[in-house]
Amino acid sequence: MLNTVAFTICSINYLSQAITLGNSLKIADPSVEFRIYLIDRFEGREQIKDYIPFSVIEIEHVPVIDFRGMCSRYNLIELNTAVKPFIFDFILKCENQIDNVIYFDPDIKVYDNFSQLKQTLLENSIVLTPHILTPSEDHPYGQAEKNYLYGGIFNLGFIGVSRHPETIKFLDWWKKRLVHQAYADGLLHLFYDQKWLNFAPVFFDKVYIEKSPGYNMAGWNLHEREITSFTRNSGTVNHKFPLFFFHFSGVKINDLNISIHTAYTFQDRQDLLQIISDYRNEVKANHHEKFIDCQCFYSKFYQGKVVYYSKYHWITIYRRTRVNLGRLKRLVFKG
Repeated sequence: MLNTVAFTICSINYLSQAITLGNSLKIADPSVEFRIYLIDRFEGREQIKDYIPFSVIEIEHVPVIDFRGMCSRYNLIELNTAVKPFIFDFILKCENQIDNVIYFDPDIKVYDNFSQLKQTLLENSIVLTPHILTPSEDHPYGQAEKNYLYGGIFNLGFIGVSRHPETIKFLDWWKKRLVHQAYADGLLHLFYDQKWLNFAPVFFDKVYIEKSPGYNMAGWNLHEREITSFTRNSGTVNHKFPLFFFHFSGVKINDLNISIHTAYTFQDRQDLLQIISDYRNEVKANHHEKFIDCQCFYSKFYQGKVVYYSKYHWITIYRRTRVNLGRLKRLVFKG
């Protein structure tokens, strides 16, 4: 039997979503081990651990290149994404019994078992899901396709890898890029860890692009996907595809809208009413009010950045660094 680990990454303020994800995994496929990698510290807040029924690993237990520097140059979201390949690499190199490693964003809920995904990983090194599978530009509720040219073709709320030589090559490449280039900055042509994966099917072999609409259903692809049957722990998309996981990105827990990523309302999309209502209730039940206002330990180290452009190089200078600018031309300030 293939041994599979699924993990998420978050800070304390997002633990209610991470617990909801873990609970859904436990129901959908108990054979899959779930872990939370915490970009935070419990220091002085140890009582929070009593509310978490899953294994939690603080990020300082994972060898991340220049993690202290990352804390200075990246905001909290950038930091959470920049460490992702280091966690994949750490698991595969330290736990020889693990065959597959799957990442999910904490705001995801899983509704089906991993049998299809495990089979895909048996034959491939990496599995990715595109944001959209069909053109969206002309759909009245579709997002502009140029948005994905900015944010990336693939959504990195999910990525699966297998124990394969090509995977290690991929992770080594990805890690090097994210140490200094995990900003969300259009002028730098970067979008967190995500946009780099546009290169993955070109640079590496055995990269599988999963095109089932039951994978990574989210606010940005509702123009092409409809939930046609649903119970609390399972569903069907477009009448024939099992709902593997739904990505609740942009779903505000105390709001009544569908998602910030869509113009649809529940009046337009009755098929989404139960699944999103159930999700909101589960997140609230998983101690949302206890976690939401917790400030991340690492956020105090963030210094912001000043981006300059010279004739040959982009240069990032920390806001609190004393530097002789010389002939550098100031382009934009990001505080």
